[in-house]
Amino acid sequence: MPSPITDYVPQVAGTGSRRAWAVWGAGAGLAALFVGVVLLAPAARAAGWVLLSEVLYGSFRLACHQMPERAFAVAGHPLAVCARCSGLYAGALAGFLVYPLARAVARTDAPRRGWLLWAAAPTSVDFALGVLGLWENTHWSRFLTALPLGATAAFYIVPGLVELGRGVNLRFPRAARRRRVTGGRARDNTQKLYQS
Repeated sequence: MPSPITDYVPQVAGTGSRRAWAVWGAGAGLAALFVGVVLLAPAARAAGWVLLSEVLYGSFRLACHQMPERAFAVAGHPLAVCARCSGLYAGALAGFLVYPLARAVARTDAPRRGWLLWAAAPTSVDFALGVLGLWENTHWSRFLTALPLGATAAFYIVPGLVELGRGVNLRFPRAARRRRVTGGRARDNTQKLYQS
């Protein structure tokens, strides 16, 4: 027999939900920052800010091959990443922004892995057909086929970030951790050790 509704204990309540929203907001802000930096690099180069543009391009060098012929251009200069990586970053930003409309932000369970595999299929097919010479990849085909993968990745990243955020105590981490583990008797235990 099911328990009465009065015995129901909500799974997400109070500060945990606020913390989840804060973590989601930080993640969305970081995704927007990545997209902004991708666009800022060529704009800085066009404005003559060579040092800033070199730093921005250099920050993405480990993640992308940065072949100019495979990247969109702004003001005559290539973006900081190729068209496919641009699609991944733009898709991730879109996924972060859509996430609260599709799922509760405080949920920490990720969707089944099959969704990620399905989302990777378009960009994998585009890549494979280009390598095999059966299809001529374009900037737009690379960008558009990477969008679903980036957007879907956000649905795996947000629950992980929320779970990590729950483990972080924003106020007095050592004191709070000691009180939680010892039930507030840390001082008593220390006194007992010195008395014996």
